[in-house]
Amino acid sequence: MGITIHYKGRINDPVLPVRNTQTGNIDRLIDEISDICEDMRWEYTIIEKDENDIDHPPRLLVGQAVKGIVFSIHEGCEPVGFIFDKKGYLRSPISIPFYEENDKHQLVVSVKTQFSSPDIHIVLIKLLRYIKSKYIENLEVIDEGEYWETSNKERLKYLFDFLNEKLNMIGDILKENKTNFSESDSPEQIADKVEKLLLKYMFKNKKE
Repeated sequence: MGITIHYKGRINDPVLPVRNTQTGNIDRLIDEISDICEDMRWEYTIIEKDENDIDHPPRLLVGQAVKGIVFSIHEGCEPVGFIFDKKGYLRSPISIPFYEENDKHQLVVSVKTQFSSPDIHIVLIKLLRYIKSKYIENLEVIDEGEYWETSNKERLKYLFDFLNEKLNMIGDILKENKTNFSESDSPEQIADKVEKLLLKYMFKNKKE
């Protein structure tokens, strides 16, 4: 639960060149994003296969022609990734250790912004618009905050506030009823108890 931005696409004119000998769009994107990160003081990690060092990047990436960059724009926002496979398609950073070339679900990158702010959400949307205009023409974005489609900051703020209110309400309900749960509860039992509590407290006014 929470506002999330989902995006997928393929780099323009995909090529995976050897750095320092040939430059392609993936390398240009990595270089530009890393420059932005430096200017904005965002932490970032460049992911790149190094034929001379099997431990860089992690062993799980060796043999999988992936390269890209992952960075953090705010402590309340999930890391943002632009990682490409050998065909130039974006790959979800969290799926890399479980890389499956033909898994379409791994071609969608999701970044939850709910615990940052509307302004941080807008920064990421503006960055995605720039990436689409220069590097990934077919970039598809699903923005649960609706800013990608509308540029409506008031609507975005409303959605942030609405969901934060509901999340806080859920937290309060669970805290007040923590004695309903025990360490021996199975995941199914916990889910069932949570569902009953939410139905009882969050929707009681509708029933009345």
